Amino acid sequence: MINEFAPAKINLSLHLVGQKSDGYHLLDSIVSFVNVGDTLRMTPGRSSGLIVEGPFAKDLPSSSHNLVFKAAEIFSNVRLPQIMLEKNIPVASGIGGGSADAAATVRLISKVYDEPKPPIHELISLGADVPVCMHKGIVRMMGVGEKIIKLSPAPNVGILLVNPRKALSTSEVFNAVKKKNNSGIKSHTFMEDKLNLWFDWINSMRNDLTSSAINLVPEIRFILDKLVTCDGAKVVRMSGSGATCFALFENFDLLQDAKDKIGKDCPSFWCEKGQLI
Repeated sequence: MINEFAPAKINLSLHLVGQKSDGYHLLDSIVSFVNVGDTLRMTPGRSSGLIVEGPFAKDLPSSSHNLVFKAAEIFSNVRLPQIMLEKNIPVASGIGGGSADAAATVRLISKVYDEPKPPIHELISLGADVPVCMHKGIVRMMGVGEKIIKLSPAPNVGILLVNPRKALSTSEVFNAVKKKNNSGIKSHTFMEDKLNLWFDWINSMRNDLTSSAINLVPEIRFILDKLVTCDGAKVVRMSGSGATCFALFENFDLLQDAKDKIGKDCPSFWCEKGQLI
């Protein structure tokens, strides 16, 4: 059995800069990844199929509708192996769970069967976030997800992830946004060796989907307000189309304190601490 980790994808910022005639939205986003996520386990040689386990397995199909299954089908020369997906992060939560799983599937099959990775247009066909989920560190994603610029390794930063356990439709959030031609990110240059300036750089940006997401799931505003009150929180924002929100920490002891506080005050919410990778 061979394992592949599928780290959650975090939109540290998300600028909505336009919409194409075919309906696809144009983004300018700074993305990172965390050591919290799903795990894929593949057993070559066994009969093909997908088994979904883990705390959020019941929210995800194990049929051909699953992105893991669709990602495996891209490799037409490979007899589909048995894949087990351990689903540890909420579904439809703005942290790229399905896309991260699809990207991990591509990496795993490519590595095990010595197959070339599919071209970017095939990855995009699985989902706009799949190409960026093939990367690590701090990445700038533009266009409909096809333009990727690697910026730097991830700084030594802790993160607290909080989700109200309410799935949020990405399409509904985008459709609810009134202004879609917003300004992009002004610069992707920063003093990566000075952490305070890195936090300032992230704070200079925004997530243009936040208001629309809050209108659909008001608990997002409650979570953001809670995170702002946590000692040591350097950046507080919603990720992607929500409903997961995050806070970034330089001090890992204060990160633990914040997790304890949110866990006590909001026991029904999903709350996990981690680190940028």
